[in-house]
Amino acid sequence: MRTVTRTIFTIDEANQMLPLVSSVVRDLVSEFRILRAAGRERRALEVERSDHAGCDPRIEQLRDDVADLSSRIEGYLQELADLGVEVRDLELGLVDFPTLIDGEPAYLSWRQGEERVCWWHPADRGFSDRTPVPVPGGRSPLSA
Repeated sequence: MRTVTRTIFTIDEANQMLPLVSSVVRDLVSEFRILRAAGRERRALEVERSDHAGCDPRIEQLRDDVADLSSRIEGYLQELADLGVEVRDLELGLVDFPTLIDGEPAYLSWRQGEERVCWWHPADRGFSDRTPVPVPGGRSPLSA
C-alpha cells in the first residue's frame, strides 16, 4: 500500500514554486480551451452529419485531437499533483497550495495572471472566500 504525504506550503515556498506552477498552468489552460473547442466542434458535426458521422474524416480527426489533448491535460494535472498543488479550475487556471493556519487546514490560493501567491482561504471554503495573506512585518502564520 502506497502512503501519500500531503505537502504543506509556506507563502515563501509557494511563491518560490510559482514560476514552475505558472508555466504548467499556462499550458494546461491553453490546452483545455483547445480541448473544449474541439469537443464542441466534434459534437456539432456528429449531430449535423448523423447519417454518416462514423466515416467523416473531420470527425475522426477531432476524436483523435480530443484524445490527445485529454492525455496531455492529464499529464499537466499529474505534474501539478506531484508538486503538491491542487488544481481547482481549468478555465481560470486556479490552483491551491495546501497550508496550515493556526494549526487548521487551509489553502494558499493563486490564479493565472496574478504575480504572486498572496491570497488564502480555509480548507472548507473556496475561491470566493479568499482573503489577502497578511503583509510582511506583521506576524503571519503563513511564513516560515
